[in-house]
Amino acid sequence: MRLSTTSVLIPISLALAATAVPAEAQSRRNAGDIEMAVSIVDGCTISTADVAFGLVIGTAGTIQATGAVDVQCTADLDFVIKMDRGLNNLGRNRRMRNPTSNAYMRYELYSDPGYTSRWTDRRNGQVSGNSGATGYQTLPVYGELTFDGTAVSGRYEDTVTVTIEF
Repeated sequence: MRLSTTSVLIPISLALAATAVPAEAQSRRNAGDIEMAVSIVDGCTISTADVAFGLVIGTAGTIQATGAVDVQCTADLDFVIKMDRGLNNLGRNRRMRNPTSNAYMRYELYSDPGYTSRWTDRRNGQVSGNSGATGYQTLPVYGELTFDGTAVSGRYEDTVTVTIEF
């Protein structure tokens, strides 16, 4: 008997997986400081809301309107607010002017809702206050216009300068 042998080559492959290993990242640190500073000084600013009497139809009477002075100050700061007599005053009387007809209408500004304390730049007409814990105060401005029914129609205006001292 004869034996025959057959050789079968079975290819065997050896796979070597080469995984790329990254080099260690080199990080460096550098630090700096940022300093913050603020200086708070006593101070105030004001803004205003107009006193607008609106439209008037030719009847006589008294018209009242309200505006405001908003005060923002350093907390707990005393202040005094003054108002001049306006651009068109005649002595101590405030007046609005109609630029078309050059006619005038008298009005007044008050610091109280009873319309008894005129708001002026004189010592007894100034308004004193304190900004309180929040630093904010809103002070109403009470305007009163006495209309006699004889004024020329048109727009009447005036500008009053408001000053705060602290």
